[in-house]
Amino acid sequence: MQLTTLVPLLVASASTHAFPTERRSIFTSVDILDDVLLFDAPAFPDPTNPVNTLVALQTFVSLRQIDLGPLISGVEAAVKTLGLDVGDATSTVEERLKLFAAIGLPNKTVKVNVGGCSKQAQLLGTSGLPDLGMALQNVSIGTCGAARELSSEVVVSSLDSRTFGATVFSSPDSGFGVISGMSQSIHLNIDDTVKVSNVLDTLALAKSTLIDDPVAVTGMPELYASLASSLQSPQFIYVSGSPFQLHPFLHDFISTTFSASKGPIFLQNLTLVDIPGLLDFVAGSNGILEYKLSQIDRIHGMYPNKKFLAVGDSTQKDPETYGVAFRKFGGDFISCAWIRAVDGADNTDARFSAAFSGVPENKFRIYTDNEIPSLQQIDVAGGKC
Repeated sequence: MQLTTLVPLLVASASTHAFPTERRSIFTSVDILDDVLLFDAPAFPDPTNPVNTLVALQTFVSLRQIDLGPLISGVEAAVKTLGLDVGDATSTVEERLKLFAAIGLPNKTVKVNVGGCSKQAQLLGTSGLPDLGMALQNVSIGTCGAARELSSEVVVSSLDSRTFGATVFSSPDSGFGVISGMSQSIHLNIDDTVKVSNVLDTLALAKSTLIDDPVAVTGMPELYASLASSLQSPQFIYVSGSPFQLHPFLHDFISTTFSASKGPIFLQNLTLVDIPGLLDFVAGSNGILEYKLSQIDRIHGMYPNKKFLAVGDSTQKDPETYGVAFRKFGGDFISCAWIRAVDGADNTDARFSAAFSGVPENKFRIYTDNEIPSLQQIDVAGGKC
């Protein structure tokens, strides 16, 4: 989690809620005055009882938002200082940034029903500061059917007609998985691997994050669809350095553009942010190696016997992340790493040699955009890289 500047627009937005956090915290269950973000989640076999299924369930509970006017006014003023005109894209900016104005609630118990599973999931208490309103726990959902995609829904009050749903992606602790960066087109990190986000250009990054429709890296949706087939329905997991508040935006992008390779998106926790701080956070590399390594550790904890193809790019720390992961867990876990060389990034032989020191040359590949179509011909399942 990273904490940045609390700005007046968040204070103004908070004032539109019916009750202050201190008074609301006495209600421990989700009620009609709460908003809930339920994240897509990976499910995996319980190592102590293989017939039982565990799910890495994550939710964010906040005060229900009533009026986002102060937020939008503040955002428009902030982005203008960057030389960017919101124009007629106000509704898009509002939708993408509304979670940055959300006031998290601590001590909220969240119950979730997962379709096809015998046990209701229960998250016991959202966090206080610094991860205010967030809960991430491995919880039991009992025995489940053979389906790989399971619908999940938060249990709400009988007075509440809203629904808060997500997808649970269930996968055995065997076979293949794909770790993608969002920027690649969406595999282990979500910034330039699957989606063009211009992390090396601040103004372009602001525009692509706040206003523009997302654009996939040419050829990546087709490549991932090919991998979904050749690796026999691998568990796709997207790891991004972006803040969790962008989850709805990124989720919609993955679900539509990468419909054949959907999977949970792992994002960083970020609270109390201003617009320049948000862009610095998305584009910056401070702490990104440690964060991505922690997510690799998390994935290994769920699927220690899976083989993963790790896909990333050269804009941030994907080469270094995958190199460390290979040296730590070996080739039985990181079976292959693909790194997209992004124009303007450090694509020197010296960098890649250092990042993949100790990794056999046949276990990693540096590729360019022109080579993306040819990657479909590689027999990853047969041990090629």
